[in-house]
Amino acid sequence: MKRIFLIISLFISCTGLFAQKDTGKNLSWGQVHKGILAGVGTISVGEMPAHNISNVYVTGNLEYYAQKNVSIRGDEYFFVNSLTPNSPLKQNSSVYFGAFYHFPTHSGFDPLIGFQPGIAFARTTDSVYGKADPGAAAPLMSLVIGFNFYAEKWFHIQANIRYTAGQESSEQSQYNLNEISFNFGLGFNIDLLPKYKCVYKATF
Repeated sequence: MKRIFLIISLFISCTGLFAQKDTGKNLSWGQVHKGILAGVGTISVGEMPAHNISNVYVTGNLEYYAQKNVSIRGDEYFFVNSLTPNSPLKQNSSVYFGAFYHFPTHSGFDPLIGFQPGIAFARTTDSVYGKADPGAAAPLMSLVIGFNFYAEKWFHIQANIRYTAGQESSEQSQYNLNEISFNFGLGFNIDLLPKYKCVYKATF
């Protein structure tokens, strides 16, 4: 649990730092707006409180801003390993898809909150009558809070805290997959709708 509080503290500190840089000036290529397509690759560390184990993932996501304050996003988490010795969890890769709300700002600082259902493929060392756990697909629900910071025309950084709820259910294993994870990384972004196409001016 100490790791969780440390991660949340670091996240809040980073958010405050970037918020201070939000001076109200427009970016050279425009503010956060409809039509942005963004992708990010990150490293994620997760903590499973029910088992007191920590896991490492390589993650990626692709996001499209359908409106200035609304986006759709898909995320992929590839399980690398558990940091905890003798962890029974041997696989926990997952994918998510859902919608995000982006709180209005006047710069490239982009705080967000989102809800993403998902699915995981989990496998443990559990066994029944000598039969090892083959792994199973498990439905997931997750809540995400975080931010993007668009400091350049083509690149941005992203940080998220995700709470995931789910359970692997197989004949050999009933394993609680609830997890709090933090990820941080660098991404690219392109504008699919140039500014002159996004702004409409009516004349009478």
